[in-house]
Amino acid sequence: MAEVFFNFGDRSRALDLFRQARDLKRRFNERFWMPDERFVAFALDPHKRQVKSIVSNAGHCLATGIADKQYAGDVVRRLIAPDMFSGWGIRTLSADHPAYNPFSYHLGSVWPVENATTAFGMKRYGVAAECNAVAGAIFDAAALFEHHRLPETFGGHPRDATHPHPGLYPDACAPQAWSGSAVFWLVQAMLGLWTYAPLDVVIVEPELPAWLPQLTIRNLRIRDKRVSIQFRRQPGGKTDYRVLDREGRVHVLRQPPPEALAASPLTRLRELVESLLPGH
Repeated sequence: MAEVFFNFGDRSRALDLFRQARDLKRRFNERFWMPDERFVAFALDPHKRQVKSIVSNAGHCLATGIADKQYAGDVVRRLIAPDMFSGWGIRTLSADHPAYNPFSYHLGSVWPVENATTAFGMKRYGVAAECNAVAGAIFDAAALFEHHRLPETFGGHPRDATHPHPGLYPDACAPQAWSGSAVFWLVQAMLGLWTYAPLDVVIVEPELPAWLPQLTIRNLRIRDKRVSIQFRRQPGGKTDYRVLDREGRVHVLRQPPPEALAASPLTRLRELVESLLPGH
């Protein structure tokens, strides 16, 4: 909201909202971070004590950017650990928890939309390999369902020889709009795609996995303008892109995501310059 008010010219309100957000982030990390678990607490109880259950909700802390950069790597590693990541997606609750049930709505099943949220959060902090692993798991799971339509949620069984299917969750909504949106958000995450309409800018940091060597986005709209971009994974693993066509003055720039852990000012400058070279 600070950005919105800033672009509408209300700089005082924007600064006030920015300070509020900064203060909220500081207080959140002070109270919710669990040093012993290297993870975000599930909640605070009535006495403000941390509830230490390991749950998928922490992925939202990555997606919103409220997690401190110093903690993000630990959160990603914990979410992708075997007790959380089934191979078909990230479970809502750790399989090591006494209450774990692979067919419980919030105690062990896998939600495609929350996995997309988490994958987007991983990419926000520049963690591409784990982001792509989550995306691949959800796309593989989609192939198991009729018409490749992701249901609201599915079972949390591990992906192994004993469990060729994660399990059908009884009474899951199918189709469901949330799960449909997960596909688009996963694509956005793998491409590191952000838009900033006030400046007519599209930011990309694509890192396509080996199972998706090429992807084309057509007619991406920025206000009254459009742009089509083709992304291609090179033999060495790097993903490049080129603008196929555009209507109006749209700037496509390559930049690491906002909270990228390994992005130095020099890296950002180099990628900015490369984006301006002929061919892009």
